[in-house]
Parts: sequence; structure tokens; C-alpha cells
Amino acid sequence: MLTTGLDILRIVAEAEAPLTATAIAQRVGLHVSSVSRTLAVLVRHGYLRKPTYHSFAADLGVLALAGQAVTRLPAVARTRPAIEALARETGMQATLAALHHDEVLYLHRSQAAETITGVAGGFPLHLSVVGLRLLLDVPAAEATAALERAERRYGWERPTPATPANPAECLAQAGRRLRDGMLRIDAWDAPGILGVAVRVDVAGHAPLAVALVGPMPDDADAFARTHLDRGAAAVRTALEEQM
Repeated sequence: MLTTGLDILRIVAEAEAPLTATAIAQRVGLHVSSVSRTLAVLVRHGYLRKPTYHSFAADLGVLALAGQAVTRLPAVARTRPAIEALARETGMQATLAALHHDEVLYLHRSQAAETITGVAGGFPLHLSVVGLRLLLDVPAAEATAALERAERRYGWERPTPATPANPAECLAQAGRRLRDGMLRIDAWDAPGILGVAVRVDVAGHAPLAVALVGPMPDDADAFARTHLDRGAAAVRTALEEQM
């Protein structure tokens, strides 16, 4: 029942419109009677609501649970100072993120003394250097499927001629641009913009990545490597201290 409930929450939360019990059952692969029992529990606890008699949509309980969890996750709570320091040192947008299926989870995005914490999704995966850096460590078939799902959700915008035209080209280009663990995708999102990211691994935590995005500096490779290595080390230290 727990597995079914989690599947239902994900399906309903990702849907663009309320879903009927029958539609949910088809996506979960269970009989509608089994799904209906789980739906009733989720409604009773405030995670789902019924905008009409026959349909279901996410309710505020999902937001409350997510909000409470974000403030308590060590990967979020302990790393903010490191990302803010990286943004101050470079004058760029500094980001710490994780990847969940085809969605980038932005743990922190900091720039110009403003930090946004705990943003899930909402940004095309093929334009996210931090998301692509993590995607490159996923098996090719799984990575392609993730980009295709993200394309269905957000479309495939090409802000500049350098932006890859499709998922296969995106993975191929990103793979060629990965050097010594650092992904650099200049001008994919906007002309004259540097986008770089490195992975951060800490035992007991999901894979993370640190990124910098901003105006192209002189000697961009050296600049990026120096600051990203320093930022990644600060994140790693912050998480290892609580173990």
C-alpha cells in the first residue's frame, strides 16, 4: 500500500489536470478498487483533494510535508553557507542541486545576496548544467528517457544556435564537454554565458552537483575549476561534519 500511495502521489502531482480513479489505476497498473482505497486514505490525510466528485488533485498536505522536510534535510540545512560564499566570491549564480528522475531539485540557488532554497523542477533539463552533469552519470538509455520526459513536460526551447536540437544530441554534446569531471556548456541558455558544474559525492547522501552560471570570465577553465573545486570541497566538508 505504501508503494501504491507513493506512486499515486507522484502521478497526481505531475499531472497537468485532476485525474479520475480509473485513470490513476491505469497508470499504476492496479484494479480501480485497490487504488480507490489508497486514494481515500490520501484524501483523509490531506495529501489529495477532490475538485469534483470523480477526480483527484494534489492538496496542501503535499506542500506542508515537502516544506517541513526541506528545512531538516542535511543536504539543504548544512550547505547554504557554502553556496552563498561561492556566489559572493565569483559574482555568479551558484547552485547546488540533485536529480530525481527527470527533474532537477535545486537545493540552493544564490546570486547577488539572494538565496532561494528548495525548488523542485520547473526548469528544462536540457538547459540545466547542474542537472546535465548528474545525468551524465546515469546509463545512456535512462538518461535519454529522462530528457524525453522533460521535453514532453517543458518543451525543447533552443535559446541560442548552440543549444542541442534533441535529447540524443544533448547527451552526445554534453559527454564531449565533460573533462576531468567538469561539465562546461557555454552559451546553451544565452550568448556569452558560462555554465559549469562538478559532481559532489558524500557517503550516505544522494549525488549532488555544484554549478556556476554567469558572464564569461577571462581564462574561463581556470576560473571555473578553481572556484568549483573550492565550492565542492566546502559542500563536502559541511555534510561530512554531521556524520
